[in-house]
Amino acid sequence: MKKIIVIGITMVALLGANQAQAEGCEIVNGSFEDDGWVDFPPAPGEPNGWDVSVPSGEFYGYIHRDWPTEGTYNLTLYTNYFNTFDVNDTARVSQELNLKDTNEIIFDLRLDTDSSVWDPSKAIAVVLIDGEMVWDSNELGSGEYLNRVYAVEDKYRDGAPHTLSFGIRVKAAERLWRTYYTDWDYIECEKFICLPEDFNHDGFVDFLDFAILADYWGEAAPAEYDLAADGIIDLNDLEVFVKNWLKRSCLEEPIEP
Repeated sequence: MKKIIVIGITMVALLGANQAQAEGCEIVNGSFEDDGWVDFPPAPGEPNGWDVSVPSGEFYGYIHRDWPTEGTYNLTLYTNYFNTFDVNDTARVSQELNLKDTNEIIFDLRLDTDSSVWDPSKAIAVVLIDGEMVWDSNELGSGEYLNRVYAVEDKYRDGAPHTLSFGIRVKAAERLWRTYYTDWDYIECEKFICLPEDFNHDGFVDFLDFAILADYWGEAAPAEYDLAADGIIDLNDLEVFVKNWLKRSCLEEPIEP
C-alpha cells in the first residue's frame, strides 16, 4: 500500500497548485471612527466596539483628531500629570476576538510626552491578550511607529474567545512628573486560511501532512482529511493533496518551493 502511495505522488507531483485564500480577522472599529469624538473618564463613554478600563485619576483617554493615520480619529491614552502610580498600573481598551488562524495583529502607534522625551523605564505602550502582555514598547522612545506587528502565538489560536487590549502601563512605583501619551490607530488583524492539505497548520504541505493522510488510507476519516469529500481516503484524496505539495501555507498566497 505504501508503494501505491509513493507512485501516486510521483505521477501527480507536477500538477498545478491551488492558492490559499486570506480573509481579515474582524476587529470592530479598529480606526475608532464610528463614534467620532469620545472623552473618558470622567465623562462616560466608550468607543464603539471597545470596552474601556481607564482608572480615573490615574489615566485619561479620548477619541480625537490628534494623530489619525486612517480616517479622521484615533485613540489617545495618557497618564495623569503629577500622579503617583503603582507598578503595572494600566489603562486599556479591549474587545473579545476569536484568533483562530490569525497570523498577525498590526497597529500604528505614537509615543509622546508633554516635555522632554519618552522614558521607557517609566511607562510603556502595551498589547495584551487575556491580560497577559504580548507586546510592549520597551525598546522605543518618542516617535511615530507605523505598521507594528505582533505575531500571534499558537496558544491564542485555539478557537476560543480571547480579550485583545491596547493600552499604556506605568513601570515605576513613583510620582510621574510628566504626562505620557500613547496614540493608537489603524488596528487590524490578518487572518489567513491555511491550505487544506496543511493538516497540521505548520505553514508547509510536506511529509508530516502526508503521514497524516497515509494513516487514514483506505478508511473513513474526519472531514478535514477527506479532501475529495467522498467518505474514504484513497487515490482521489491523494490527487487533491499533491496539487499543493511542498507549498508554503497560511499566507496570503502560497510560495513556490
